[in-house]
Amino acid sequence: MPEAENIIEITSKEQFEEAIQSESLTIVDFWAVWCGPCRVLKPLLHKIAGEHPEIQLLTVDVDANWNLAAEYDINSIPAVFMFKCGEMVDSFVWVLPENEILEKIQKFNSTPEDEIIEYKQAA
Repeated sequence: MPEAENIIEITSKEQFEEAIQSESLTIVDFWAVWCGPCRVLKPLLHKIAGEHPEIQLLTVDVDANWNLAAEYDINSIPAVFMFKCGEMVDSFVWVLPENEILEKIQKFNSTPEDEIIEYKQAA
């Protein structure tokens, strides 16, 4: 099965920085080939992205993109960050049940940009 158009494999910091500026909710999955829990989470995130074309999913291999992993202080994987308009709005580490991930998506998917900025300033 081909990957959905809204799933992007990140190969550079520049590509990552550009992608997270999207007005669409952007989910970033920091993972590694050798990580067992990552292999559990990956198909779940791909399924969700396939069912929600309005979001984008970025996949970041921490071994190939160690600079991004260091910049975002990735100490445990899988680590998932959610961005909207360049602002990180949520994150989680490890594997969450599908319904909890969908709740997070719903919370931020419909949030206007001005509310995201207010949320970020309040944090």
